[in-house]
Amino acid sequence: MKRAFRLVVLLLACLAPGIAAADGGAPVRLSDAEHQPWRAIGRINVTGFDTGGMCTGTLIAPDLVLTAAHCLFALNPNRVVRPGQVHFLAGWLKGGYAAHRVAAEIRLHPDYDQANGINFQTLATDLAVLRLAEPIPPGEVPPLPADLGAADGGALSLIGYRRDRTSALSRHDDCRVLNRWPGILGLDCPVVFGTSGAPVLVQTAAGWRVIAVVSAGSTGPGRIRTVAARPDAAFLTPE
Repeated sequence: MKRAFRLVVLLLACLAPGIAAADGGAPVRLSDAEHQPWRAIGRINVTGFDTGGMCTGTLIAPDLVLTAAHCLFALNPNRVVRPGQVHFLAGWLKGGYAAHRVAAEIRLHPDYDQANGINFQTLATDLAVLRLAEPIPPGEVPPLPADLGAADGGALSLIGYRRDRTSALSRHDDCRVLNRWPGILGLDCPVVFGTSGAPVLVQTAAGWRVIAVVSAGSTGPGRIRTVAARPDAAFLTPE
């Protein structure tokens, strides 16, 4: 999804001057065996089982997948795709997967406006939840829940599919938050096409939890390489 990786350099440079931190390093390519604990993270393919636009998504409940909103505009920048065009492939690995489901419903963040361009509003609300046509049993794929209250001050992990490795997961460890805005984290880990929608993870006493979703990346000057949207309770648990 090319929109996610247009430069956000001017926005970040103007509002986050003087940041001093080391850039995140290159991602680790997970081996086949290392995929097993992370099979709740999967590929989101728009239009077909293994073709079309690609993003990353996370199973946060048996029937819910969290991703970036802009991923659902793959076919037309002015119109969200139909649920039946969206496939979630949990634990996608070299053509195999732990589970495959089609979306039954797409719920975008109510304040997300695709036509509004890249600004703080769209970055902070670049969130979507897919309700799957059939739940994935936890015994088959244990969900990776979201924890909206988890601290983000330490080392974070970012796991997703990349354009240069579309059939297997890559992982950034020791990602650091360089700046915070309402609903947004600025991270030092670089990302490329395909990583949109990938989870930003923190290890808690209860295990790994999702605290944010990759929205955009920057390749220009400045220390911030990735912008992630942090969901709120009102979005994840609507009335």
